Amino acid sequence: MRSTTSAVFLLALLWCICACPCTAYGQQPNRLGNSTYKNELIDNIAGLLESKYVLPDRAKAYAEEFRSRSAAGLYDSYQDAAEFATMVTADLVAITNDSHISLRVIESSDVGENTASSLRHPIRLARLGNLEHLGFYRLDWIDGNIGYLDLRRFYPLSESKEMVDAAMRFLAAANAIIIDLRENQGGAGESLPYFCSYFFEYPTQLTGHYSREDDFLTEFWTAKDITGERRTDVPLFLLTSDRTFSAAEAFAYDMKVRNRATLIGDSTKGGAHSVDLYQIDDQFEIYISTARAINPVTSGNWEGTGVIPNVVVTSESALDTAIVLARTAAREHNGPKETRLRLTVDKMQTLLDQAELLYSENKTSEANTALDSVFRIGDEVSLINEFFLDVLAYNYLSETDEQILYAILQKRIEFFPESSNAYEALAYAYYMNGRNELAIECYEKVLQLDPENPNAARMIRRLQQQ
Repeated sequence: MRSTTSAVFLLALLWCICACPCTAYGQQPNRLGNSTYKNELIDNIAGLLESKYVLPDRAKAYAEEFRSRSAAGLYDSYQDAAEFATMVTADLVAITNDSHISLRVIESSDVGENTASSLRHPIRLARLGNLEHLGFYRLDWIDGNIGYLDLRRFYPLSESKEMVDAAMRFLAAANAIIIDLRENQGGAGESLPYFCSYFFEYPTQLTGHYSREDDFLTEFWTAKDITGERRTDVPLFLLTSDRTFSAAEAFAYDMKVRNRATLIGDSTKGGAHSVDLYQIDDQFEIYISTARAINPVTSGNWEGTGVIPNVVVTSESALDTAIVLARTAAREHNGPKETRLRLTVDKMQTLLDQAELLYSENKTSEANTALDSVFRIGDEVSLINEFFLDVLAYNYLSETDEQILYAILQKRIEFFPESSNAYEALAYAYYMNGRNELAIECYEKVLQLDPENPNAARMIRRLQQQ
């Protein structure tokens, strides 16, 4: 028995890959002029539809309707393989109202591998992944501190995880996020639980898939561990269109029914099934829906109806509408944070003033305590990083009282003990104040952490000669 999780989502991705235009090389000779061959082909298609289609109570009727259309001569005149596949696909979609079903001519990718080779689908995936940058088409900022992500396809997590994490790092400081799914045709839904984990608490159950063949419901949950910070409260807006399909619809549906995002645009295409690939012969292969989505909140899905947005506008105007709503939401979201930040900065300044006074009075212990409090409360609002501490120390570099300068630089090392830059900054401060032995010790530590540092060894030699 195949793995439901991997098969459902991988084949859904392969459907999307093969839906994309590629230059055909080495097509098999066309045999559709032979009526015996064509009748056998029709029978094979009907048999697969009846035995494999995800809704067994409807599959037989769908197959009989397809056979009836063939018996009526609807396909007799088609001798070109591509035209035949297009006509059959259109009829199967009309019969089932299922846009995932597709009869296709077996073709090589633009690389031109043998069409009989099992390499043809992996090569298409690799080529498309490179072309599409694993689906991440555009990352940008919009005035009002709004992050924007144009996401065109979902790729397997084994390939796309680093890209997901990088995109979320890029958007980490956004006060609102817009994710554009208007051109997203779906792909590998196996990556959805991890991607959704950035926006949901753990554990949150997402849409699962029921497989007819396995008679099994595969559940999907948000991940316990993710690389970046969860953004469970950031205002989130999803843009949709009638081209938004499959896994992209699953993402939109989960976000909507969990009240996690506002959907803006047109209703989506309406494909809640997933496909398996069946090779009929050396000329044709067919994608048949073998699994259906089941959402734990609604116990249903969006098959045939699409996901209906919260704000229905034309897809062309969806971004403009989202920006207006996102700017308002961003201000409301950021207001409490700004208030907290201002209060924190005021408190930090008071404590820093106290530390300066205490150091000047040689009350070192009390001064260190006050300075520790500055960094502690600053860290609580994510202000403390190496650059912040470096700039703070720079303000004291020319002061006559060196104690606070050294204390700040020591604190930088405490926060970032593996940073050669932290030790180099302290070494420079010692050097500027004529404390050569301490400077040499710090430069030696720099070399331990960063043996390729071009300046530390030279500074050690220079200080030793003085």
